This record gives sequence, structure tokens and C-alpha cells, in this order.
Amino acid sequence: MSTTDIADATLRVYVALQHLQLGRPTTEIADELGLSRFAIGRMVKRARDEGLVEVVSRLPEPVDPELSATLARRYGLRSALVVVSHIDTDDVVRGIVAGVAAGLVTGMIGDDDVVGLGPGRTIVEMCARIVDVHTCDVVQLTGVATDQPETYLDAILRLRTVAKGRMFPLHAPFLTTDRRSARVITGQAPVTQALQRMDHLDMAVLTVGGWPSSSLLATQLAQSGELEGLLEAGVVAEIGTTLLDEHGRVVRSLEGRLIGVTTDQLARVPTRVAIGGGPGKRQAVVAALKSGLIDAIVTDQVTARRAMDM
Repeated sequence: MSTTDIADATLRVYVALQHLQLGRPTTEIADELGLSRFAIGRMVKRARDEGLVEVVSRLPEPVDPELSATLARRYGLRSALVVVSHIDTDDVVRGIVAGVAAGLVTGMIGDDDVVGLGPGRTIVEMCARIVDVHTCDVVQLTGVATDQPETYLDAILRLRTVAKGRMFPLHAPFLTTDRRSARVITGQAPVTQALQRMDHLDMAVLTVGGWPSSSLLATQLAQSGELEGLLEAGVVAEIGTTLLDEHGRVVRSLEGRLIGVTTDQLARVPTRVAIGGGPGKRQAVVAALKSGLIDAIVTDQVTARRAMDM
């Protein structure tokens, strides 16, 4: 090995340790060395491929590869990642799902893609863990169904900042009082711009809202006294603005009142990723799988097994 080769290998080890051991973002290392973040990514990969550095997990494997492959085959998915959680609570499962989803979504985003983000706590946690991604535009896929809209917007801003692309926020409520109100709101120029951008999505990433206890929309409907009627109509889930029954069929009770990506728009997106799991979302995730509206999913073992039994 020449002196130059040794110097190059030493630099690759330095970069890999800074990123993998110390957790420094590739963008930060790139700025330090005057290189692109993609060059840094290649150096980290090469250091690992050459055996110069090694990542050793001290925890059990977080993904069940066999169940993941089986679930993908059963529902005709492009990709499925089934995470292992030894504590079956919504909060714990959400954290694990968000972490794995961050890796999946990072790898799926291509240069100059248009990426839509749905609402939800899992999305917020996922975006907080994405540290390096190809340049892309980010579109907010639904209006806001919470009294703390800044949380959802922070997630979108976080991904847009990392991706160094444009941001298309949707400054609108998720649920309107009637169709006329929805038409007035969607006629406003900034809202129209975001809605039109949804016709050009390369990827949509959405959480699955589990009715009645694990959905911000369901909570809002409960406050307005409308939830019971929708439960009687069979709604068990929402994904984007689409309500689903237990068989994955679309329930159109709120059609025209919800602001965001429509069922038809979602169906045309080339890559449609659903993330979610835990006790409060089991039935909802199964409904989303049956709907045919998604082609990739990150969920937990218990939910995946339930989906396989249906």
C-alpha cells in the first residue's frame, strides 16, 4: 500500500468514526473537509466495505426479516419492514417504528424528488432522525387536526432543511365545518399551490390513524360530536384524507370536508409509504394494507402477524 493509499484510508476511517461513532451529520463533516455530503457518504460506505471500521449492535436485531418478506409478499408491497418491540405500548412501538422508517425513507428519496409528508407523531419522530438525504421538495399532505400545528410544521421544516429543497406548507385546517367552507379555504392561493403540488409527488409518507383512540382526526371529531356516527359507518382508519373500514374500503362520509391529498391523488403516487403500529393502530394498519393504497410499510411484529392472519 502506497503512502497515498494509507492517507486515503486514514481519512476514510476518520470520516466513518466521526459519523458512526460520534453521530456527526455528514453535512457537518463535509463542511469541515470541503467535500460534498455524498462524497462523505461514499467514504463511510467504503470504510465499512473494506473492513476498516465495523458497526456492532449490542441489541437484538430491530427488524424481523422473515416476517417482513412474508408480509410484503402477502400484500404485494414493494417493501415491508417489521420491527421488533419487546414492550408492546403505543409510545415504545412508535419510537422504534419511527427510527426504522427514517432509514427506509432516507434510502428511498431520490435527487430532486417531490416528497409528501402526512401528519402524526410518528412522522414527527421520524423526521427528527433523518440527518442526510438527497435534495428534494417537501409538501404538507393534509391540513392540521391539532391545536399545536407547529409540531407538524416543524417536522416538515426539519426534512426540508436537511434536504435543502423547497417547502410547500398547507396553511389550512384538516377538517372543515362543511363543504362550502372547504371550497373557500382551498380557493386561497397558497393553499391551492400546495394542493396542486400533490399532483406531482414522487413519494408520500403517511401515518395510519387508528380509530378511535389513536387518531388526531378522530379526537377532533369526538369534540365536535361527529365521531359516533362515523364509527357506526364502519370507519377504523384514516390515511391522508381517506377514511377506511375494516375491509380497506373507502368511507366517503367526510368527502369534501377534509383538506389534503385526495384518495385519487394518493393512488397515483409512485411510492406510498405507511408507518404505524402499536395496540391503538392494529386494525387500522390492516385496513390500510387491504386498501391497496400503500406499497411500503413499517410496522411492528404483533400488527404484522395480525395482518397475516386476516
